[in-house]
Amino acid sequence: MYPFPFPILQHSFGPYLYHSIEQKMELARVPEYYTEELSIRHMTPAKYLTLVQRAAAHLRWFVVLNGNTIMCQTPANALLQSDIITIDVHGKTALLTSRSSDGYYRDEAQTRQHVELLKHVIDQFIDAYDKADRNLHPMHRERFGALLPSKSYLTTPLIVYTNVLVFIAMVIAGLSPIHPTAQSLYAWGGNFKDAVIAGEWWRLITYIFLHGGAMHLLGNTFALLYIGMFLEPLMGKFRFASAYLITGVCAGLMSIAVHPFSVGVGASGAIFGMYGIFLSMLTTDHIKKALRTTMLRSILFFIVFNLMMGLQGNTDNAAHIGGLLAGVIIGYIYYPGIANHAPLGRQLLTTALVVAGMILLAAATIHYI
Repeated sequence: MYPFPFPILQHSFGPYLYHSIEQKMELARVPEYYTEELSIRHMTPAKYLTLVQRAAAHLRWFVVLNGNTIMCQTPANALLQSDIITIDVHGKTALLTSRSSDGYYRDEAQTRQHVELLKHVIDQFIDAYDKADRNLHPMHRERFGALLPSKSYLTTPLIVYTNVLVFIAMVIAGLSPIHPTAQSLYAWGGNFKDAVIAGEWWRLITYIFLHGGAMHLLGNTFALLYIGMFLEPLMGKFRFASAYLITGVCAGLMSIAVHPFSVGVGASGAIFGMYGIFLSMLTTDHIKKALRTTMLRSILFFIVFNLMMGLQGNTDNAAHIGGLLAGVIIGYIYYPGIANHAPLGRQLLTTALVVAGMILLAAATIHYI
């Protein structure tokens, strides 16, 4: 499932140090241990230990896994003393300890060489696992279906649930499930220029969760599930949720600028934003080339088809274009953090800067219109 076609990488760090008997006797008699703390990065402890085990086996080292601890022993011969490297995982940190197998003599240069070799191969296995996971089709990743949340796919189904519950509440309250009136949608928080300018800025968010009928809701749900299953595991839950709201607000701003006398509702602006983010991802090498080419055609077809359909009916293409452009920009802003698995703190900082830019854009838009 995750091929790791790496050659043995011992030569990457130069030749091993071979010692004569006299040289070995001159080595410092130090029973001390070499220790180092390693970050397991974004991996779970179980997955990290699995990849460490595979890395050590790839080097043809003897390896034993016991709970959260892995012990590896390097090869030895008459001239080369073996090292025993232990990796003990606690939370997001792994404590690496190395000692000579005889417990008495330790060649510091040799120890460092073994440690660096193992760390390098572990990093390669993690990178290969990440790449394989990024290119795994959602049908194989989300085995429980598009409507059920999972660890890597939570925000998308929750948004769908929210949209459906809001729609049910609207119908129970007496709104038509087929063609609700503009007045009723406005009363529920639809986006409208005069109201937003008057201070009801929250309409730029609430309108995203309202829909003008069952077919409107169904179409947006399908489009959101399709993009969410691909994009959310790549971005992470927090980035996906924040980007959905931010692009939705940007789409709403474009809508009231172009259609000042219309009530806007629907998730399609935010959904176009997510397609814009995925479009930006497809212009990088974060996803393998073969899949990028296929997905790029699919995304471009969705965008062009829906914009063309918007020319023929009561569709807010201004919101679609606004969301799409915002999504492309936000995708490029988020990409470095996505590629480097930035921690939540850095994600919060990046999102705060994006929100600040969106607020300035909102103020300029409202002043202009």
